[in-house]
Amino acid sequence: RVTRLLAELLDVSRIDTGRLALHKQVVDLAGIVERVFAGHIAGGEQPDRFVLQILGAVPEMWLDPDKTDQVLANLVENALRHGAGAVSVTIAGDGDGATVTVDDQGDGVADAVAGQIFTKFFRDRARTGGTGLGLYIVKGIIDAHGGTIAVERAPGGGARFRFRLPAGEPTYPV
Repeated sequence: RVTRLLAELLDVSRIDTGRLALHKQVVDLAGIVERVFAGHIAGGEQPDRFVLQILGAVPEMWLDPDKTDQVLANLVENALRHGAGAVSVTIAGDGDGATVTVDDQGDGVADAVAGQIFTKFFRDRARTGGTGLGLYIVKGIIDAHGGTIAVERAPGGGARFRFRLPAGEPTYPV
C-alpha cells in the first residue's frame, strides 16, 4: 500500500511538471484488458463479472504499455470497488484511434461531482477508500497520449468512463 502511494505521488509529480515520459510501442488493448480481468479473477472475482467487447477494426496502437495498463487497471478496479454486477469494457476502433468504454452497474457518479472527479485528491464523501489520485493520474496519462476522457451515467445505470486514444506513432526510431 505504501509502495503504491509513493508510485502515485511520483506519477502526480511527473504529470504536474509535464515530465511524464511515455515509451510507446505497439499495444494490444484487448490483451491488456484481458490481463487486468485475469488478475482480478485470480484474486477471487467471479469470471462472469467481466465482459470484453471489440467493435470494428482497431488500428495499430502506439501507446505506452505500462501506462495503458495503469489506466485500464485503475478504471476496472474502481468499477469493481464502486459498482455492482458486471464490469463491461468495450473497445471501438475508428480508423485513427480507439475509444475504450468501462461501464459498471453500480450507483454511478453523481452529476454534482462529475466535473471534479478527475481533480487531484478528489474523493466523493459518499465513498470510502482510495487516495483521490487514481483518476487524476488516469487523466494525466490519457492527456499525455493526446487523448480525452469523460465520465457519464451508463445506459443501465452505473458509471461509464469513456476515453479515446489516437493510434499514435513511435517516440523513437523503430
